[in-house]
Amino acid sequence: MQSAQNHIVCIEDEEDIQEIIAFNLERAGYKVSLAGDGAQGLALVQDCMPDLVLLDVMLPSMNGMQVCQQLKANSETAGVPIIMLSARSEEDDIVKGLTRGADDYITKPFSQAELMARIKVALRRKPQSNALCIKDVCLDPDLFTCKINNQVIKLTTTEFKLLQAMMQQPGRAFSREQLIQSALGEQTDVVDRNVDVHIRAIRKALGDDHNIIETVRGVGYRCGEG
Repeated sequence: MQSAQNHIVCIEDEEDIQEIIAFNLERAGYKVSLAGDGAQGLALVQDCMPDLVLLDVMLPSMNGMQVCQQLKANSETAGVPIIMLSARSEEDDIVKGLTRGADDYITKPFSQAELMARIKVALRRKPQSNALCIKDVCLDPDLFTCKINNQVIKLTTTEFKLLQAMMQQPGRAFSREQLIQSALGEQTDVVDRNVDVHIRAIRKALGDDHNIIETVRGVGYRCGEG
């Protein structure tokens, strides 16, 4: 089912609430990651790039408002929907949360049925991704991220664009010159002999999935179709 594809991070410092939410999310088929304070939660979201964040407002080390602001200010995480959870039900508090960038705001206590319904709505509103995926490798040109099994890997801008060019046309064999033109255009300092160096770096970053990039003897490189 659709929810099995969605990864949710829950940032909540009250263990009993955290456990109940995690239990219900996992029973509904979601993948769940947990954090008990603001700083840990911020780092977790930036590392795993989930599909949605459940964010308590009152958190140790960094409160939920601060976490929300930082996530929305970062181009890589700005598109991740955030549902704030708070015992504060005053209108001013709700408005403050929404103006900080939250997509929804639920006041405690709440029913698990209401939470699940709000999550489904938030996920439906999430913009469709233009991600390119081959085997376990997913490259998202909009967020400028490359992930393997939902874990972000580091690529330079040149490496990202070279991989993107190949993944956009899986199965096509590119000469080194064609790859440069397709990925980087004419205004680039990269020359044919440097392409091999970049390809080696990409393969190293891809680890066990390096074999999605195939060497075509006498021609250049291509991405396998998985």
